[in-house]
Amino acid sequence: MRKLYRKLVSIRDPFGRVKRHVSSSSHSGGFRAFSDRKWMFPFLATLFISIALLMLLSISGRTSSYVEADPLPSDVVSESNDYFVESDFRQSKNDVNPPELPRLAYLISGTKGDSRRMMRTLQAVYHPRNQYVLHLDLEAPPRERMELAMSMKSDPTFRQMENVRVMAQSNLVTYKGPTMIASTLQAVAILLRESLHWDWFLNLSASDYPLVTQDDLLHVFSNLSRNFNFIEHMQLTGWKLNQRAKSIIVDPGLYLSKKSDIAWTTQRRSLPSSFKLFTGSAWIMLTRSFLEYCIWGWDNFPRTILMYYTNFVSSPEGYFHTVICNSKEFVNTAIGHDLHYIAWDNPPKQHPVALSLKDFDNMVKSNAPFARKFHKNDPVLE
Repeated sequence: MRKLYRKLVSIRDPFGRVKRHVSSSSHSGGFRAFSDRKWMFPFLATLFISIALLMLLSISGRTSSYVEADPLPSDVVSESNDYFVESDFRQSKNDVNPPELPRLAYLISGTKGDSRRMMRTLQAVYHPRNQYVLHLDLEAPPRERMELAMSMKSDPTFRQMENVRVMAQSNLVTYKGPTMIASTLQAVAILLRESLHWDWFLNLSASDYPLVTQDDLLHVFSNLSRNFNFIEHMQLTGWKLNQRAKSIIVDPGLYLSKKSDIAWTTQRRSLPSSFKLFTGSAWIMLTRSFLEYCIWGWDNFPRTILMYYTNFVSSPEGYFHTVICNSKEFVNTAIGHDLHYIAWDNPPKQHPVALSLKDFDNMVKSNAPFARKFHKNDPVLE
């Protein structure tokens, strides 16, 4: 009976044995770690960090699952791009960078009494990116040459940019003689010696004037290949071939200090057989690479042509034309235009007519960047 009673008591209180075991263990020191307070703070800190990490993981999981489960439709995104400024910024990043503006090198030439007109032309074609060389020939008195140099130094823009030079060594320039080529090549040599960065070289006279601004001109040429040479050219034939190619002239400007007209000799020479003769306008726009070829002449051909044109009448209208049209490297770069609007008599004479207000519409319609020639202080330039 006693054994049966004990079993019944154990069934009624099944946790009694556990309670007795716990109480006995507590007296024996089994839960000393929790009874000691120095372990309580690390335990609670670890528990708090674990709970925080579990909460962050659960939140991030819900967010990622929400984004993946409900993306925006592609058609809605494409249509909404037109309504946001960010789409314009994205398109601008994909656009190709605009080409770099070219740099031009000008030679402005004049003679006695042309210093003010040279300043007028210089101010009209001036741009900080360009380079300028002014040549006032030896016929001008020293006082006029000094005034031109002082006006360059006194201008604050020219002095700051340092891109305007006056040739100290002046030469006589004879009309229709090779001295014009000599002064042009001398100006090119100065620009190359200074190692200045420029893409095209242009020659202007004191009677020339631009029809477009330099900003517009640089913008147009920024879209063109830097290998194009603008030079009006044609093969020398007919009466010009007999009169110019076979005749021999002497330019007094090469030997004397006073200007005079060219001298004709009685001797005649035969036509060259190793190259063809070309002619065209004396006003040119040539690339730096071609002019380096003319100056350095690594195959000696430009020097040969220069010696031939030393005794050639109207050599400024044939030297560069003959060199470029007989050179395999540059013949395909020649564009037959001198970039000038020039009015001629009918039938044409040796000199063009002076432009005035009555020629204004024709100048605008010509789409040429330059025009010549103009009288001093003509109202059309105002």
